[in-house]
Amino acid sequence: MNLSSFPVLELDGPDAVAFAQAQFSNDVTALGDGRWQWNAWLNPQGRVRAFFALLRLDVQHLRLILRGGDAAALADALRRYVFRSKVTIKVADLSANGVDALDFQAPTGDAIARNGDASAITMPGDTRWLLAGAAPTHAVAADRWTLADIRDGIPLITPPLQEEALPHWLGLLRLGAVSVKKGCYPGQEITSRLHFKGGNKRSLYRGTFDPAIVPEAGAAVFAENGERAGQIVMACNGEALAVVTHASAELPLHLEGSVPLQTHERFD
Repeated sequence: MNLSSFPVLELDGPDAVAFAQAQFSNDVTALGDGRWQWNAWLNPQGRVRAFFALLRLDVQHLRLILRGGDAAALADALRRYVFRSKVTIKVADLSANGVDALDFQAPTGDAIARNGDASAITMPGDTRWLLAGAAPTHAVAADRWTLADIRDGIPLITPPLQEEALPHWLGLLRLGAVSVKKGCYPGQEITSRLHFKGGNKRSLYRGTFDPAIVPEAGAAVFAENGERAGQIVMACNGEALAVVTHASAELPLHLEGSVPLQTHERFD
């Protein structure tokens, strides 16, 4: 998998915003045209099915840049909830690519920059962008992009992680991908209860380990006593994002084969 290139879904039609508002965790109606937000689709148990950047190109056109997963499978799953809504869901015949320069005016904040059919959004630090709909003439090397995502705490939800983790465990509330004030959406009750009443026992951490090791997404993280303490979300060149229990994060941790894992900052 090229971790600097991402599949794209398109939601088009007069009910596109209403459909997204009912299904996704963030407040799409509060988003202005030409703006974007982090967003997610949860299952009824509050586990993350998909995580993505949602671009509101206008009131009838939404573009989802997926952070991992199978775009065709996600489109099929979403279509089951369309019913009578006037919205079409399709996999775009384009991808979004990580770039470190643009051939047109770069966006800042939550603004979307447009150049014909191309759209671009900025990632943390305003030094790299996601570009959809145009050939990436300034593409970032995949390892460098992935390391930047790890250091910025922006997770990928690949198949081993799908419907495994609550948004709180993945730092999605910190990224603003979840609203605890908007109306109902799948998983909303569990998400809001954990936010307001507390009790969350896991978070996303950046960890470091022997760069000769390449753990897969979903690989187990173990505590000193051998008990499972969490799992790897993504890893590259000796750095990783991992979901780890709070009780274990300050203790010695290791990967399979007794490879030490040192936790650093916590993203929540």
